Amino acid sequence: MMGKPVTLPELKGMDRLLRGRFELEYGGAKYVVDAHYLDLDERIRLYRDGQLVEVARRRARFQLDEGAAIEAAVSQVGMKYVRLRRKGIRETVPLAPAQGTAEAWRSRLDRKHPRASRAAGAAALVILAIVLLIELPQLVNLVGSLAPLIGLPAFGVPALVLPGWLNVALIVLGGAAGLERSLSMRYTPLLDD
Repeated sequence: MMGKPVTLPELKGMDRLLRGRFELEYGGAKYVVDAHYLDLDERIRLYRDGQLVEVARRRARFQLDEGAAIEAAVSQVGMKYVRLRRKGIRETVPLAPAQGTAEAWRSRLDRKHPRASRAAGAAALVILAIVLLIELPQLVNLVGSLAPLIGLPAFGVPALVLPGWLNVALIVLGGAAGLERSLSMRYTPLLDD
């Protein structure tokens, strides 16, 4: 016995920030890839004409027909990619962010103000690199100080010791930079995972 069809939920309230939704018209149908960023199971859903077709976890390849598939993957914050891949064609086509999502807002900003968009992207990259260089040694030292609890010798690496308020500020800036990169669909494993 078939269950009741699951329809695409409307975007409202905080869903506009917490859901990634990307659309594509293909073969006479409208496809929507939907992912809730706070879903610990990292489910990616594919809807065709508003009805749920398939669900995958973390990384998906949804076959549309013999020659095309939608590929999608989630990162720690946002989506790594959502794209159409066609057989025999090397280049992929990114799906457009759905209206009402944070990604659609960021895409409009990019079209209307390309210089400001590039500057924000460059600033986010620099901020994430700085946070990584400063915070990673501190994290290694924290792990090294806890090693004796499991019978291993303590270890450490040289680290820049910052006041607590500056560490918090760096973490907040790093979060904002990560959000900027996820909204603009920029993904680098070292920085964004």
